[in-house]
Amino acid sequence: MNKPQVMLGGLLSLGASLVFVPSASAQCVVADVSIQAAIHGGPPAEQVNDVVIDTPDQCRGNTSVSTSRQIQVGGTGEVRQVRQSRHQIRNGSAESNRPAGPAVVVPVGVQVDVHNAADTLRTRSQP
Repeated sequence: MNKPQVMLGGLLSLGASLVFVPSASAQCVVADVSIQAAIHGGPPAEQVNDVVIDTPDQCRGNTSVSTSRQIQVGGTGEVRQVRQSRHQIRNGSAESNRPAGPAVVVPVGVQVDVHNAADTLRTRSQP
């Protein structure tokens, strides 16, 4: 068998398999982006990011977006960063001619806790 026939056979197989794959469409989008950062000389920070996202199985015409930042720089005391985020999304207008589809949910939670020994040294050297 020469190469063009192998390539054609592969393309036909791929095309045939695509016929049986259901199409995907997302009609609702939920994005939740959170950054919690602590750069300090104290004990490890307590960082809590509590996110609840409630969407129907099939959704149309809605979007929910939340972003937040909690930043602590310096000090030797305890650091407590707590965030609660709730998204409840429902179908939009039924008159929309767009089909309903599964919601796309994008949760991004970044937590950084960096011990800075220089903060500890500064408090010891002060009279």
